Amino acid sequence: MSTLNVPKNDRLALAILRELPEDAFNQLLAELERSPTAVPKLSNLSADDTESVFDVITSLYRVRGEVPNEEFIEDLCESLFEHNDLPRAAEPAFRERLARVLDIEALSIAGKAIALHAEYDNLFCSARILTDARPVYGKNPSDPPEAMIINHTLKLDYHTGASGHIAEFYIALGSQDIQELQQILLRAEEKAKSLGAVIAKANIRVIDPQQ
Repeated sequence: MSTLNVPKNDRLALAILRELPEDAFNQLLAELERSPTAVPKLSNLSADDTESVFDVITSLYRVRGEVPNEEFIEDLCESLFEHNDLPRAAEPAFRERLARVLDIEALSIAGKAIALHAEYDNLFCSARILTDARPVYGKNPSDPPEAMIINHTLKLDYHTGASGHIAEFYIALGSQDIQELQQILLRAEEKAKSLGAVIAKANIRVIDPQQ
């Protein structure tokens, strides 16, 4: 039994990759080598199918990690056999394609960058700000409120631990807090641009794992 459990959508995308005409497959490899973080444009494939193939290829690099290519391909094919998604007659040619796909240096570097980005105890998942008005009462609480305050609550969801379990916490914010957060985020963007420019001058590629 394979140690991999390939999701259905990925199996469908791998089938598209397997059935690509040779010229389209070569074009795919060339596009990925030239721009490993962008969805390629293939004349023989719809935009949706191309994106599915691109997503599954980048996923293969993330899942493979440091596993040798031959071992990884063996597990992958075995998983496809178990789901009846790989004809035995098509296996040799498909293995060859997988070997070529998994030998793209630019994608390998991008995969390592994504792995490094995820090597933290807690990773941001999503955020939401809840806004409400709260009454301020005078001496007699049975009378209508004398004033209202507008309050914000920042809800942060994050992945924690090796399992990626989603946890959350809440922080109360005021109007000045929101302005300060906006300035901090803008400053972070400016610092990233500045660092990127310095790194680019050294002829080192800058990789954004979220793009």
